Amino acid sequence: MLRIILPALFAAGLAAADLPAGLFVAAPISAAHMEVIAARAAPQPGAAITVTGVIGGRPKPFVEGRAVFTIMDRSLVCNSGCGTAWSGCSLPPEQLRGGVATVQVVAADGKPLTAAIEGAGGLVPGATVVISGTVAAGSGEKALIVTAQVIHLAAGDAVKPH
Repeated sequence: MLRIILPALFAAGLAAADLPAGLFVAAPISAAHMEVIAARAAPQPGAAITVTGVIGGRPKPFVEGRAVFTIMDRSLVCNSGCGTAWSGCSLPPEQLRGGVATVQVVAADGKPLTAAIEGAGGLVPGATVVISGTVAAGSGEKALIVTAQVIHLAAGDAVKPH
């Protein structure tokens, strides 16, 4: 058992060390928040954005070995009782697509960091987060990509299933 747990803890520590200092904040972000669906309405690359969502929108919302994950609009969390309500498993794909955004933490060159972000700062599937950053290039009518500068884990926020 320890052979399984210790390497995972060691790897998580290394990943967290590779993320920018100050990325995770304990205090709520004071900027006005938008839900994911509203933020997707007219994203302007380069514009400042603060968006609230649930880590999810797919069975594996974290990209392995990268500081990239997806969030979904809180209104899309299902009430299926399957234990993965944050995955959007009971929604038609076209409805889910319209309520999902990609969040990335980038290096100075603008590319996503090659550091695992899952577990860092308490980030796990189903957690409600507030992301403050900028709308990344490539965002538009079909996709919203947010380059995170600050992440707040909204502990205790009730996620309301649809």
